[in-house]
Amino acid sequence: MTDAHNHLQQFSNPGKILAEARAHGVTRMLVNGTCEQDWPQVEQLAHTHPQILSAFGLHPWQVPKRSPNWLQALRQFLEKNPTASIGECGLDRWKKPFDLADQIDCLQAQLDLANELKRSLTIHCLKAWGPLLELLQKQPQLPPFLLHAYSGSIEMIAPFSHLGAYFSFNGYFLHKRKASVRETFCHIPINRLLIESDAPAMLPPQEHQIITLSNEQNHPANLNSFFPSFADLLDEESPSLAIELEKNFQTFSQL
Repeated sequence: MTDAHNHLQQFSNPGKILAEARAHGVTRMLVNGTCEQDWPQVEQLAHTHPQILSAFGLHPWQVPKRSPNWLQALRQFLEKNPTASIGECGLDRWKKPFDLADQIDCLQAQLDLANELKRSLTIHCLKAWGPLLELLQKQPQLPPFLLHAYSGSIEMIAPFSHLGAYFSFNGYFLHKRKASVRETFCHIPINRLLIESDAPAMLPPQEHQIITLSNEQNHPANLNSFFPSFADLLDEESPSLAIELEKNFQTFSQL
């Protein structure tokens, strides 16, 4: 299984977390940086552990804290790491205060860089699905892109899919209060689906926690605990869905 989105660099003991995830069947993961400060950590993890794929991006929450040279630094990390993708980047009107125009400028810069360097892109979006769709529809071309932990509407699936989007399911959506999000995933074409943990964030329900960590942290190993419930939700057999998700990840990540 491949974890299509997490932040392994945010753990104090990433090597231990990685070994435990591998022991529970999570054999590859895309680790996303969020700011200039953690890009070197992500790079080092990917150089040390071959099952890690790196991504470097400026998260919308980090936009106000960026340096004047952030885009040049991002380019340098990507050029040094030719298999790396761009992420996590995006738009967010949930965490206040926010400057949506500034976020759009930073996302546009990362879209342009992804197209220039031919890299895939991982996008975060909360309460900004309309502006995100509008921005993407304006692009003359788009790289392969993932809407991680998709929580947009059913109606937006078709226009995003038309643009080439992938949508990742997160075990957090198995909480009872997330029934509407689960219903949304039943309408996404199976060839556009991925699965993610977003560890250490987005802790799934207790019954889907293979490894329980302190401070409400999520473990990437939990992916293999909630995967059968995802298959049941889609009315798919687990083995065939696992094959499809791996094929989708290969295409998205351009491996």
